[in-house]
Amino acid sequence: FEFGARIIVKDATWHIHPMERIGLIGYNGTGKSTLLKLLVGEYQPSAGTIERSRNTTIGYLHQDLLSFDTGESILEVAMHAFDKAKALEKELDRLTKEIEKQSSDELLHEYSDKLHRFEEAGGYTMQHQTEEVLQGLGFSSNDLQRPYREFSGGWRMRVLLAKMILQQPDLLLLDEPTNHLDLPSIEWLEKYLQHYKGAVVIVSHDKYFLDRMVKKTVELYQRELHFYSGNYSFYEAEKQQRIEIQQRA
Repeated sequence: FEFGARIIVKDATWHIHPMERIGLIGYNGTGKSTLLKLLVGEYQPSAGTIERSRNTTIGYLHQDLLSFDTGESILEVAMHAFDKAKALEKELDRLTKEIEKQSSDELLHEYSDKLHRFEEAGGYTMQHQTEEVLQGLGFSSNDLQRPYREFSGGWRMRVLLAKMILQQPDLLLLDEPTNHLDLPSIEWLEKYLQHYKGAVVIVSHDKYFLDRMVKKTVELYQRELHFYSGNYSFYEAEKQQRIEIQQRA
């Protein structure tokens, strides 16, 4: 992938597997955020392909999201993670009224099918789950009904992070997620991500966070991807060894 004449990355092959915890690192300006935008499809590679199954969902948390504005409460914003369940809830209400007027096997079958899908989409627990995640990220019960636009950038970012993890995408791309978090919220996020069902790629300058969170490190260095099968401390030691071997060679 290149910007004009500047190559960001070349000859790169990277497989992201389910449940992986990956740290993406590199000096400022090497193109880590650009790489995430390639994965999510915001940019297209100049050569080669980015392949994912049709059903793969990706969540991408990044600083540009802060331009989003709304008059909704922070609870409403985060609950957009359950838009599918909320649409099914409306359908179920409509079907209930129809069945009350005239019941038929066809209507009952449709109702049963939608009820099952509503349950699968987290319909029964959506409000509770949303409140739990927002409170984990540092909001008090009184904050939940306050308008989103009353909050500063850092707190808005937490609301968008809450919405994203509630959507439970197969792949979560987090660009500097700890920038706007205090220590209790970072600890909560660590615990939450440890049990997260999808794969997670984290860009961060927080070595301690990476050490605790990732099992694999990908470094974007000199326009190439270099892979290390361990956390940040493992990467630092291993990179030093690789440099020494290169120098001897």
